[in-house]
Amino acid sequence: MPFGIGTKAEHPDSGMIQGTVKEVAVKCWFTVSGKSMPLMMKVRTEEEEIIKVDDIQVLTVDKQWYAGIMNVKYRCQALVRGQMKEFILLFCPEECSWKLVI
Repeated sequence: MPFGIGTKAEHPDSGMIQGTVKEVAVKCWFTVSGKSMPLMMKVRTEEEEIIKVDDIQVLTVDKQWYAGIMNVKYRCQALVRGQMKEFILLFCPEECSWKLVI
């Protein structure tokens, strides 16, 4: 007889988001099969400047759960102000929102 508390841990929580989280505007392409692919983003700096980042290259895509809410985690890279930067984009389909993690 197995013991448990009667709850299923179907999707284990990914814990706390590591890094600085900022809200961003993302131009995204949704395929006919439902896949989402970020193409471009705009982010506001601490100086209130808006930076446009084109040609986002997606390196990996994973589903993650934070506080029971599913997010799609994109590990990406792009040329930002003349330097290649790696970053994470989180897409929350429940809220239809994007977050940048650096």
